[in-house]
Amino acid sequence: MRKILFLFSLFFFLGAASSEKVNGVPVPTPFTKNVGDYNVSIGVMPISELQEKFPRAYKLLVRYHGEPGPKDTHHVAVSIWKEENGGVKYISSFKVEAEVRSPIFRAYRKKLSKYPHQYGDNYGGWFDMSDKGLYHIAVIIHEDGRTRRVDFDYLAQ
Repeated sequence: MRKILFLFSLFFFLGAASSEKVNGVPVPTPFTKNVGDYNVSIGVMPISELQEKFPRAYKLLVRYHGEPGPKDTHHVAVSIWKEENGGVKYISSFKVEAEVRSPIFRAYRKKLSKYPHQYGDNYGGWFDMSDKGLYHIAVIIHEDGRTRRVDFDYLAQ
């Protein structure tokens, strides 16, 4: 399971919002949800793996999010996108927050900052996900006076 999560995160950080494409359009994963007008995808990666395996990506994230705090262990990335003209258009005009609830029900809610990748802007931030078990990640999207909440579950092993 850890290898699958790592591979998903790898693809996510390299710019894909999902695990594979058919005719240039992403095929949704369990970490992608359609909310009507657009799709929301998340990626979660330990900071230690980012530093070790993707140092350039880590430096970019530090530039946009600042240094991780002493208790932060993971980066949570959020991509908001829609299919358009046979391709994918990333949406970066919203304000986005994430609430990460640990297996022992400790919750952290943070405003996510935008950062660029090769296909468009993503949102992200550093979180403490040091406990093992099932996390609940709520993505809160503020758009044009309307708020949407998109919920995901993530298993940290």
